[in-house]
Amino acid sequence: MKVHVLCPASSVTGGPEALHQFVDAGQRLGFDMAMRYLPDDDPDPTPGVFRLYRPRVVREVVDAPDSVVVVPETGPQLLLELRHARRVLWWLSVEHFQSRAEAQRGAGLTAGSPLDFVFDPAQRVVHWAQSEYARQWVAQRGASARLLTDYVRDEILDRARALRDGPREDIIAYNPKKGLAFTQALMQVAPPSWRWVPIQNMSPAEVAQLLATAKVYIDFGPHPGRDRIPREAALCGAVVITNTQGSAGNMVDVPIPAASKFDERQPGTVPQVLRRIAQALADHGRLAAELQPYRQWIERQRQAFDDEVFTVLSALEADIVAARRQRLERLA
Repeated sequence: MKVHVLCPASSVTGGPEALHQFVDAGQRLGFDMAMRYLPDDDPDPTPGVFRLYRPRVVREVVDAPDSVVVVPETGPQLLLELRHARRVLWWLSVEHFQSRAEAQRGAGLTAGSPLDFVFDPAQRVVHWAQSEYARQWVAQRGASARLLTDYVRDEILDRARALRDGPREDIIAYNPKKGLAFTQALMQVAPPSWRWVPIQNMSPAEVAQLLATAKVYIDFGPHPGRDRIPREAALCGAVVITNTQGSAGNMVDVPIPAASKFDERQPGTVPQVLRRIAQALADHGRLAAELQPYRQWIERQRQAFDDEVFTVLSALEADIVAARRQRLERLA
């Protein structure tokens, strides 16, 4: 069984890293893995930060019955080019697919998207989900998805461990690209002594230093999957406070105390969040200690991911062997 993974070239976001982690894990587990970057005109498409995963790079995929082609949810239309290979759609984010599907529906149209073919049983698309949120979303559309998550790489884990026990300040860190309107609503009525620091224009080391100095990290964005920054914030010792959108809406993907999750769409949420932030600033040690199970869970994710990779690839391999046997029986 040959496994080819299609990945955006030179992209360093969380989704492409998960694709690199998958190829690396499959290689270490003894499977025949390869990465195909798109577009394929870049002579050096592997980002420097992902070279530790050592992907084997190919220019073409093998469209054969004994092959598997994996694409992220950003490129489902690529599956239509395949005629013989097993087709796998890995849901690294729900919102990306929704945006593309909405764009293809056309303005004012209520009919289904051309991308909805992925849910047609006749198409035999195999679904994997990076989050429980995505798994449930796919199930609501009549398809079954196996859980294949990701993990925080060792470099980030080691840096967080080294910084976690340092001195803290009354800083609330936030991502200005996510949930900014609600964050600004908090800032407008918060005590002037609180410092709000956006995570922007920073190196990975600077982000870690901020999260290891801040007492609180808030994230009121859409949470399209198991996002990395909330996990890194917890690893660095910050108290994590989120909304209940996307993957933050369940305790499988973001298992932090319920007292630190808020539905900002409800009236009266701003003062509730401010009270929780005040508690975290005044009693950081106690609230940070409540996240110890979350930190331990994050640190175990690499082994869990290897187990998941072995499970999903073994299942595909068994299906391919069974299909080959059936073809031989028909020819006999």
